[in-house]
Amino acid sequence: MPINIYSVLKHLMNVPAVTGFEEQRRKRVIELFSMYCDTVSVDVIGNVIGTIGSGEKSVMLAGHYDQIGFMVKHVDEKGYLHFDQIGGWDPRVAYGIRVKVWVGDEPEDYIIGTICTKAAHLAEASEREKIPTLREMKIDVGASNPSEVGALGIKVGCPITTYSEVTYLGKKNSDLVIGPAFDDVCAVASFIQTLEQLSRDPPKNLKLHVVATVQEEVGLRGASISAYNINPWCAIAVDVTHALYPGVDPGRVSGVVLGKGPVIGIGANFSRPLWEIMESEAKKADIQIQREGLPGSSGTDAWAIQITRGGTITGLISVPNRYMHSPNEVISLNDLINVGKLLSLTIRALDNSDLTHTKQVFAK
Repeated sequence: MPINIYSVLKHLMNVPAVTGFEEQRRKRVIELFSMYCDTVSVDVIGNVIGTIGSGEKSVMLAGHYDQIGFMVKHVDEKGYLHFDQIGGWDPRVAYGIRVKVWVGDEPEDYIIGTICTKAAHLAEASEREKIPTLREMKIDVGASNPSEVGALGIKVGCPITTYSEVTYLGKKNSDLVIGPAFDDVCAVASFIQTLEQLSRDPPKNLKLHVVATVQEEVGLRGASISAYNINPWCAIAVDVTHALYPGVDPGRVSGVVLGKGPVIGIGANFSRPLWEIMESEAKKADIQIQREGLPGSSGTDAWAIQITRGGTITGLISVPNRYMHSPNEVISLNDLINVGKLLSLTIRALDNSDLTHTKQVFAK
């Protein structure tokens, strides 16, 4: 029975995975990978690796399951939490949101708070014209002093996520869904669909490593380690990319539109023969795709994987995403489903591919 991609997304995103604190979501990734993979392992940094097949050539799929968040840095004498960002936050979207301060490793182990700063009514005219910095904001958890904060279980170093959930945008069963961390747990959801499809007829000549990576938001660290250990013949990263919305210049985002299909990365970070295979497979299967021109770094796991060890054949498929790095990102379920389909078709094509890392072009 085909998976329900919306249910998979909710299952993964209902628990936190702030970079460095991915434990709760890791358990759910392991649970899902174990339904389809021959083996599942977790490496020293927290990457979850599921494998299918036993061929000599290895293919790696990589998508990170960590998310941006905050961390408690200090508790002041009035019981307010001073905090800092984990990953890249835009302060314009932080003020006034509700948050969960995590005090344990279970889904209900959190304290609700709100990010606060001086109200506009009380600010000077000059202050109203500028955006408060994160350092000017505090978190109110309803405490009056450090002792009350401690009684709640809150300590310096506790991770913090936004208080928002995955749901449909607009009416129920809409194609569009809204949530706080599609960057990049939606990649893991697409992997589940790919695994479900491939598990019925595993690759004959390949060993597939499906890797849910960690610490992407602080420097592609999980991908660097997993790519070094796996040493893949070929690798495809999956991440989100910016989609058009009001006020965005189409030229900045390669004209990518939500609901118009997976996005294939084009540029120096990728291997042309691989992106041509992906485009060819999409055309044969009548899957609508989009192209994104990336002249330099893609800012994704592909950037680290491409040059690990002696380098590898590398590609990128992205999910169009509105309002990235905000508490309310928006993606298309149909786009996500087609990412999973395109991955499985590409892997089957690679199963019979003669792509090589090094080709002799001259001999004396």
